[in-house]
Amino acid sequence: MQKVDTLVFIIVAVLMLIGAIFSYSLPIFFEVKKHLSEYHFFKNYLLFAGGSFFLMILLSRADPEKWFNILGFGILIISGALIILLPFLPESVAPVINGARRWIKIGGFKFSPVEFFKIGVIFFLSWSFTRKVKKTKSLKEEFTLIIPYLLVLGIFWVFIIFLLSDLGQVMVMVLIFALMLLVAGGKFQTFGIMAAIGAMLLILAVMFAPYRLERIKNWLYTMTSNFFPHPLIEGSSANYEQVIQSLNAIHHGGISGVGIGNGIFKLGFLSDVHTDFVLAGIAEESGIIGITIVLGLFAVLLFRIFKLSFRAEKKEYQLFAFGVGSLIAIQLILNGLGITSIIPLKGLTVPFLSYGGSSLFAFATAIGMVLMISKKAKF
Repeated sequence: MQKVDTLVFIIVAVLMLIGAIFSYSLPIFFEVKKHLSEYHFFKNYLLFAGGSFFLMILLSRADPEKWFNILGFGILIISGALIILLPFLPESVAPVINGARRWIKIGGFKFSPVEFFKIGVIFFLSWSFTRKVKKTKSLKEEFTLIIPYLLVLGIFWVFIIFLLSDLGQVMVMVLIFALMLLVAGGKFQTFGIMAAIGAMLLILAVMFAPYRLERIKNWLYTMTSNFFPHPLIEGSSANYEQVIQSLNAIHHGGISGVGIGNGIFKLGFLSDVHTDFVLAGIAEESGIIGITIVLGLFAVLLFRIFKLSFRAEKKEYQLFAFGVGSLIAIQLILNGLGITSIIPLKGLTVPFLSYGGSSLFAFATAIGMVLMISKKAKF
Protein backbone atom coordinates (compact mmCIF):
# COMPACT_ATOMS: atom_id res chain seq x y z
CA MET A 1 0.00 0.00 0.00
CA GLN A 2 1.32 3.45 -0.95
CA LYS A 3 1.77 6.33 1.45
CA VAL A 4 -0.51 9.34 1.11
CA ASP A 5 0.64 12.25 -1.06
CA THR A 6 2.46 14.57 1.37
CA LEU A 7 2.70 17.31 -1.26
CA VAL A 8 -1.09 17.63 -1.23
CA PHE A 9 -0.97 18.09 2.56
CA ILE A 10 1.69 20.79 2.21
CA ILE A 11 -0.17 22.70 -0.51
CA VAL A 12 -3.48 22.63 1.37
CA ALA A 13 -1.67 23.77 4.54
CA VAL A 14 -0.05 26.67 2.65
CA LEU A 15 -3.38 27.68 1.10
CA MET A 16 -4.98 27.64 4.55
CA LEU A 17 -2.10 29.73 5.89
CA ILE A 18 -2.73 32.27 3.13
CA GLY A 19 -6.43 32.16 3.96
CA ALA A 20 -5.63 32.82 7.63
CA ILE A 21 -3.39 35.79 6.81
CA PHE A 22 -6.03 37.44 4.67
CA SER A 23 -8.85 36.58 7.09
CA TYR A 24 -6.94 38.88 9.46
CA SER A 25 -6.08 41.57 6.91
CA LEU A 26 -9.18 41.88 4.72
CA PRO A 27 -12.33 42.06 6.93
CA ILE A 28 -11.10 44.91 9.16
CA PHE A 29 -13.83 47.35 8.04
CA PHE A 30 -16.55 44.76 8.68
CA GLU A 31 -15.15 44.12 12.17
CA VAL A 32 -15.19 47.83 13.01
CA LYS A 33 -18.68 48.30 11.57
CA LYS A 34 -20.11 45.35 13.52
CA HIS A 35 -18.11 46.18 16.68
CA LEU A 36 -16.24 42.89 16.51
CA SER A 37 -12.81 42.06 17.83
CA GLU A 38 -9.83 42.83 15.60
CA TYR A 39 -9.09 39.10 15.58
CA HIS A 40 -12.69 37.88 15.17
CA PHE A 41 -12.42 36.44 11.64
CA PHE A 42 -8.79 35.42 12.11
CA LYS A 43 -9.58 33.36 15.22
CA ASN A 44 -12.63 31.78 13.60
CA TYR A 45 -10.68 30.93 10.46
CA LEU A 46 -7.92 29.31 12.54
CA LEU A 47 -10.58 27.30 14.37
CA PHE A 48 -12.20 26.16 11.10
CA ALA A 49 -8.86 25.50 9.39
CA GLY A 50 -7.45 23.59 12.35
CA GLY A 51 -10.53 21.39 12.65
CA SER A 52 -10.79 20.76 8.92
CA PHE A 53 -7.07 20.00 8.60
CA PHE A 54 -7.31 17.51 11.47
CA LEU A 55 -10.34 15.94 9.75
CA MET A 56 -8.38 15.69 6.51
CA ILE A 57 -5.52 13.87 8.29
CA LEU A 58 -7.98 11.56 10.03
CA LEU A 59 -9.71 10.62 6.79
CA SER A 60 -6.42 10.12 4.96
CA ARG A 61 -5.40 7.47 7.48
CA ALA A 62 -8.61 5.45 7.09
CA ASP A 63 -8.81 2.23 5.09
CA PRO A 64 -10.67 3.02 1.84
CA GLU A 65 -11.93 -0.55 1.51
CA LYS A 66 -13.78 -0.15 4.79
CA TRP A 67 -14.66 3.54 5.02
CA PHE A 68 -14.89 5.05 1.51
CA ASN A 69 -18.42 3.89 0.71
CA ILE A 70 -19.71 4.43 4.24
CA LEU A 71 -18.46 8.02 4.29
CA GLY A 72 -19.66 8.74 0.77
CA PHE A 73 -23.20 7.49 1.28
CA GLY A 74 -23.34 9.09 4.73
CA ILE A 75 -22.44 12.51 3.33
CA LEU A 76 -24.90 12.13 0.45
CA ILE A 77 -27.87 11.01 2.55
CA ILE A 78 -27.40 13.39 5.48
CA SER A 79 -26.70 16.50 3.37
CA GLY A 80 -29.52 15.64 0.95
CA ALA A 81 -32.00 15.25 3.81
CA LEU A 82 -30.90 18.55 5.35
CA ILE A 83 -31.38 20.35 2.01
CA ILE A 84 -34.97 19.06 1.80
CA LEU A 85 -35.66 20.03 5.42
CA LEU A 86 -33.96 23.43 5.26
CA PRO A 87 -36.90 25.56 3.97
CA PHE A 88 -39.21 24.08 6.60
CA LEU A 89 -37.00 24.64 9.63
CA PRO A 90 -37.76 27.54 12.01
CA GLU A 91 -35.84 30.73 11.34
CA SER A 92 -34.00 30.32 14.62
CA VAL A 93 -32.35 27.21 13.14
CA ALA A 94 -32.33 28.20 9.46
CA PRO A 95 -31.87 31.99 9.38
CA VAL A 96 -32.57 34.09 6.29
CA ILE A 97 -29.33 35.77 5.26
CA ASN A 98 -29.23 38.15 2.29
CA GLY A 99 -32.73 37.03 1.32
CA ALA A 100 -31.91 33.32 1.15
CA ARG A 101 -32.23 30.40 3.56
CA ARG A 102 -29.14 28.26 2.87
CA TRP A 103 -27.60 27.75 6.30
CA ILE A 104 -28.37 25.73 9.42
CA LYS A 105 -27.37 27.37 12.67
CA ILE A 106 -26.34 25.32 15.69
CA GLY A 107 -25.16 27.44 18.59
CA GLY A 108 -22.66 29.95 17.28
CA PHE A 109 -21.83 27.87 14.21
CA LYS A 110 -23.73 27.80 10.94
CA PHE A 111 -23.10 25.57 7.95
CA SER A 112 -24.40 25.08 4.44
CA PRO A 113 -25.56 21.51 3.60
CA VAL A 114 -25.12 22.22 -0.14
CA GLU A 115 -21.33 22.41 0.29
CA PHE A 116 -21.32 18.81 1.53
CA PHE A 117 -24.02 17.68 -0.91
CA LYS A 118 -21.63 18.42 -3.78
CA ILE A 119 -19.15 15.93 -2.28
CA GLY A 120 -21.94 13.40 -1.83
CA VAL A 121 -23.01 13.80 -5.47
CA ILE A 122 -19.42 13.29 -6.67
CA PHE A 123 -19.19 10.11 -4.61
CA PHE A 124 -22.54 8.80 -5.84
CA LEU A 125 -21.68 9.45 -9.49
CA SER A 126 -18.28 7.76 -9.13
CA TRP A 127 -19.90 4.77 -7.43
CA SER A 128 -22.76 4.44 -9.91
CA PHE A 129 -21.15 5.44 -13.23
CA THR A 130 -18.46 2.81 -12.70
CA ARG A 131 -21.12 0.12 -12.66
CA LYS A 132 -23.37 1.34 -15.46
CA VAL A 133 -21.95 3.80 -17.99
CA LYS A 134 -19.28 1.53 -19.42
CA LYS A 135 -21.93 -1.04 -20.39
CA THR A 136 -23.84 1.24 -22.76
CA LYS A 137 -23.42 0.82 -26.52
CA SER A 138 -25.62 3.44 -28.19
CA LEU A 139 -26.55 7.06 -27.57
CA LYS A 140 -30.17 6.07 -26.96
CA GLU A 141 -29.15 3.45 -24.41
CA GLU A 142 -26.81 5.87 -22.68
CA PHE A 143 -29.37 8.64 -22.52
CA THR A 144 -31.96 6.18 -21.18
CA LEU A 145 -29.43 5.24 -18.51
CA ILE A 146 -28.85 8.81 -17.29
CA ILE A 147 -32.55 9.81 -17.18
CA PRO A 148 -33.01 8.39 -13.64
CA TYR A 149 -29.96 10.39 -12.51
CA LEU A 150 -31.39 13.57 -14.00
CA LEU A 151 -34.79 12.95 -12.44
CA VAL A 152 -33.43 12.31 -8.93
CA LEU A 153 -30.70 14.94 -8.93
CA GLY A 154 -33.01 17.29 -10.83
CA ILE A 155 -35.41 17.30 -7.87
CA PHE A 156 -32.59 18.48 -5.60
CA TRP A 157 -31.34 20.98 -8.18
CA VAL A 158 -34.79 22.52 -8.64
CA PHE A 159 -35.16 22.60 -4.86
CA ILE A 160 -31.80 24.36 -4.46
CA ILE A 161 -32.52 26.87 -7.25
CA PHE A 162 -36.04 27.89 -6.33
CA LEU A 163 -36.27 27.33 -2.57
CA LEU A 164 -32.67 28.04 -1.56
CA SER A 165 -32.01 30.61 -4.33
CA ASP A 166 -28.60 29.10 -5.10
CA LEU A 167 -28.24 28.78 -8.86
CA GLY A 168 -24.45 28.88 -8.75
CA GLN A 169 -24.09 25.62 -6.82
CA VAL A 170 -26.43 23.83 -9.24
CA MET A 171 -24.38 25.05 -12.21
CA VAL A 172 -21.29 23.58 -10.56
CA MET A 173 -23.00 20.20 -10.03
CA VAL A 174 -24.33 20.07 -13.61
CA LEU A 175 -20.82 20.74 -14.96
CA ILE A 176 -19.35 18.05 -12.72
CA PHE A 177 -22.07 15.59 -13.77
CA ALA A 178 -21.29 16.15 -17.46
CA LEU A 179 -17.51 15.91 -17.00
CA MET A 180 -17.67 12.76 -14.87
CA LEU A 181 -20.06 11.13 -17.34
CA LEU A 182 -17.62 11.86 -20.16
CA VAL A 183 -14.60 10.53 -18.24
CA ALA A 184 -16.56 7.43 -17.17
CA GLY A 185 -16.89 6.48 -20.83
CA GLY A 186 -19.92 8.49 -21.91
CA LYS A 187 -20.26 9.79 -25.43
CA PHE A 188 -19.53 13.36 -26.51
CA GLN A 189 -23.10 13.57 -27.83
CA THR A 190 -24.39 12.89 -24.31
CA PHE A 191 -22.04 15.59 -23.02
CA GLY A 192 -23.62 17.96 -25.52
CA ILE A 193 -27.11 16.97 -24.37
CA MET A 194 -26.08 17.62 -20.77
CA ALA A 195 -24.79 21.04 -21.78
CA ALA A 196 -28.14 21.77 -23.43
CA ILE A 197 -29.99 20.61 -20.31
CA GLY A 198 -27.81 22.87 -18.20
CA ALA A 199 -28.57 25.79 -20.51
CA MET A 200 -32.31 25.03 -20.30
CA LEU A 201 -32.13 24.94 -16.48
CA LEU A 202 -30.39 28.29 -16.54
CA ILE A 203 -33.00 29.80 -18.87
CA LEU A 204 -35.88 28.44 -16.79
CA ALA A 205 -34.28 29.70 -13.59
CA VAL A 206 -34.03 33.16 -15.14
CA MET A 207 -37.53 33.10 -16.65
CA PHE A 208 -39.23 32.15 -13.40
CA ALA A 209 -37.32 34.72 -11.36
CA PRO A 210 -37.53 38.26 -12.83
CA TYR A 211 -34.80 39.47 -10.49
CA ARG A 212 -32.39 37.02 -12.17
CA LEU A 213 -33.28 38.44 -15.61
CA GLU A 214 -32.61 41.91 -14.28
CA ARG A 215 -29.28 40.71 -12.91
CA ILE A 216 -28.33 39.27 -16.31
CA LYS A 217 -29.13 42.59 -18.01
CA ASN A 218 -27.18 44.54 -15.42
CA TRP A 219 -24.27 42.12 -15.70
CA LEU A 220 -24.18 42.52 -19.52
CA TYR A 221 -24.27 46.27 -19.10
CA THR A 222 -21.45 46.22 -16.53
CA MET A 223 -19.29 43.72 -18.41
CA THR A 224 -19.56 45.52 -21.75
CA SER A 225 -18.92 48.86 -20.00
CA ASN A 226 -15.68 47.44 -18.61
CA PHE A 227 -14.38 45.86 -21.80
CA PHE A 228 -15.88 47.92 -24.63
CA PRO A 229 -15.99 51.67 -25.39
CA HIS A 230 -19.75 51.67 -24.97
CA PRO A 231 -22.13 49.21 -23.25
CA LEU A 232 -23.92 46.89 -25.67
CA ILE A 233 -27.17 46.85 -23.68
CA GLU A 234 -29.16 49.25 -21.54
CA GLY A 235 -28.91 48.57 -17.85
CA SER A 236 -27.45 49.66 -14.54
CA SER A 237 -24.28 48.85 -12.65
CA ALA A 238 -25.95 49.54 -9.31
CA ASN A 239 -26.16 45.84 -8.38
CA TYR A 240 -22.65 45.19 -9.69
CA GLU A 241 -20.91 47.90 -7.71
CA GLN A 242 -18.98 45.19 -5.85
CA VAL A 243 -17.65 43.78 -9.14
CA ILE A 244 -16.58 47.25 -10.28
CA GLN A 245 -14.77 47.80 -6.99
CA SER A 246 -13.23 44.34 -7.38
CA LEU A 247 -11.73 45.35 -10.72
CA ASN A 248 -10.52 48.60 -9.17
CA ALA A 249 -8.86 46.66 -6.33
CA ILE A 250 -7.11 44.31 -8.78
CA HIS A 251 -5.92 47.29 -10.85
CA HIS A 252 -4.74 49.12 -7.74
CA GLY A 253 -2.63 46.15 -6.69
CA GLY A 254 -0.58 46.25 -9.86
CA ILE A 255 2.43 43.96 -10.14
CA SER A 256 3.63 43.70 -6.55
CA GLY A 257 0.61 44.90 -4.55
CA VAL A 258 0.26 47.63 -1.95
CA GLY A 259 1.38 45.38 0.89
CA ILE A 260 -0.51 43.08 3.26
CA GLY A 261 -2.73 45.19 5.49
CA ASN A 262 -2.50 48.27 3.25
CA GLY A 263 -5.44 47.61 0.91
CA ILE A 264 -7.90 50.46 0.38
CA PHE A 265 -10.87 48.80 -1.27
CA LYS A 266 -11.49 46.53 1.72
CA LEU A 267 -12.42 49.67 3.68
CA GLY A 268 -16.12 49.59 2.87
CA PHE A 269 -15.91 49.31 -0.91
CA LEU A 270 -15.81 45.49 -0.98
CA SER A 271 -18.06 44.25 1.81
CA ASP A 272 -17.52 40.56 0.91
CA VAL A 273 -13.78 40.91 0.42
CA HIS A 274 -13.00 38.02 2.81
CA THR A 275 -15.49 35.62 1.16
CA ASP A 276 -16.65 35.96 -2.48
CA PHE A 277 -14.04 38.61 -3.38
CA VAL A 278 -11.06 37.20 -1.52
CA LEU A 279 -9.05 36.92 -4.75
CA ALA A 280 -9.58 40.64 -5.42
CA GLY A 281 -8.41 41.46 -1.89
CA ILE A 282 -5.33 39.27 -2.31
CA ALA A 283 -4.63 40.86 -5.71
CA GLU A 284 -4.71 44.38 -4.26
CA GLU A 285 -2.42 43.61 -1.35
CA SER A 286 -0.01 41.16 -3.03
CA GLY A 287 -0.41 42.10 -6.70
CA ILE A 288 -0.07 39.94 -9.78
CA ILE A 289 2.92 38.25 -8.13
CA GLY A 290 0.80 37.11 -5.18
CA ILE A 291 -2.10 35.92 -7.32
CA THR A 292 0.33 34.04 -9.58
CA ILE A 293 1.75 32.22 -6.54
CA VAL A 294 -1.77 31.33 -5.36
CA LEU A 295 -2.79 30.07 -8.80
CA GLY A 296 0.49 28.14 -9.03
CA LEU A 297 -0.33 26.36 -5.77
CA PHE A 298 -3.77 25.44 -7.10
CA ALA A 299 -2.23 24.23 -10.36
CA VAL A 300 0.13 21.86 -8.53
CA LEU A 301 -2.68 20.67 -6.25
CA LEU A 302 -4.93 19.92 -9.23
CA PHE A 303 -2.06 18.20 -11.07
CA ARG A 304 -1.51 15.84 -8.13
CA ILE A 305 -5.23 15.09 -7.78
CA PHE A 306 -5.72 14.44 -11.50
CA LYS A 307 -2.53 12.35 -11.57
CA LEU A 308 -4.01 10.23 -8.80
CA SER A 309 -7.29 9.97 -10.70
CA PHE A 310 -5.48 8.20 -13.54
CA ARG A 311 -3.47 5.88 -11.28
CA ALA A 312 -5.97 4.85 -8.61
CA GLU A 313 -6.54 1.13 -8.22
CA LYS A 314 -10.29 1.15 -8.88
CA LYS A 315 -12.30 2.98 -11.50
CA GLU A 316 -14.58 4.21 -8.72
CA TYR A 317 -11.61 5.84 -6.97
CA GLN A 318 -10.40 7.34 -10.23
CA LEU A 319 -13.75 8.98 -10.92
CA PHE A 320 -14.06 10.34 -7.39
CA ALA A 321 -10.61 11.96 -7.49
CA PHE A 322 -11.40 13.41 -10.92
CA GLY A 323 -14.68 14.81 -9.58
CA VAL A 324 -13.00 16.45 -6.59
CA GLY A 325 -10.32 17.98 -8.81
CA SER A 326 -13.02 19.23 -11.18
CA LEU A 327 -14.96 20.77 -8.27
CA ILE A 328 -11.91 22.71 -7.06
CA ALA A 329 -11.04 23.86 -10.59
CA ILE A 330 -14.61 24.87 -11.48
CA GLN A 331 -15.16 26.92 -8.33
CA LEU A 332 -11.79 28.64 -8.68
CA ILE A 333 -12.40 29.48 -12.35
CA LEU A 334 -16.02 30.61 -11.91
CA ASN A 335 -15.10 32.80 -8.94
CA GLY A 336 -12.20 34.38 -10.85
CA LEU A 337 -14.37 35.05 -13.91
CA GLY A 338 -17.16 36.41 -11.71
CA ILE A 339 -15.11 38.95 -9.76
CA THR A 340 -13.73 40.32 -13.04
CA SER A 341 -17.26 40.64 -14.58
CA ILE A 342 -16.52 38.18 -17.39
CA ILE A 343 -19.45 36.06 -16.18
CA PRO A 344 -22.21 36.87 -13.65
CA LEU A 345 -21.02 36.49 -10.08
CA LYS A 346 -22.33 33.24 -8.54
CA GLY A 347 -21.37 33.57 -4.89
CA LEU A 348 -19.03 30.58 -4.99
CA THR A 349 -16.21 30.29 -2.48
CA VAL A 350 -12.55 29.99 -3.41
CA PRO A 351 -11.43 26.63 -1.97
CA PHE A 352 -9.40 27.02 1.24
CA LEU A 353 -9.07 30.82 0.87
CA SER A 354 -12.59 32.16 1.37
CA TYR A 355 -13.68 32.63 4.97
CA GLY A 356 -16.34 30.10 5.95
CA GLY A 357 -16.45 26.91 7.98
CA SER A 358 -18.74 24.96 5.64
CA SER A 359 -16.48 25.43 2.64
CA LEU A 360 -13.31 24.59 4.57
CA PHE A 361 -14.73 21.43 6.16
CA ALA A 362 -16.34 20.26 2.90
CA PHE A 363 -13.16 20.67 0.84
CA ALA A 364 -11.05 19.15 3.61
CA THR A 365 -13.40 16.16 3.65
CA ALA A 366 -13.06 15.80 -0.13
CA ILE A 367 -9.25 16.03 -0.01
CA GLY A 368 -9.13 13.63 2.94
CA MET A 369 -11.12 11.05 0.95
CA VAL A 370 -8.85 11.58 -2.06
CA LEU A 371 -5.80 10.96 0.14
CA MET A 372 -7.53 7.94 1.63
CA ILE A 373 -7.81 6.32 -1.79
CA SER A 374 -4.34 7.52 -2.83
CA LYS A 375 -2.93 4.71 -0.67
CA LYS A 376 -4.33 2.31 -3.27
CA ALA A 377 -2.85 4.17 -6.25
CA LYS A 378 -0.21 2.58 -8.48
CA PHE A 379 2.74 4.93 -8.90
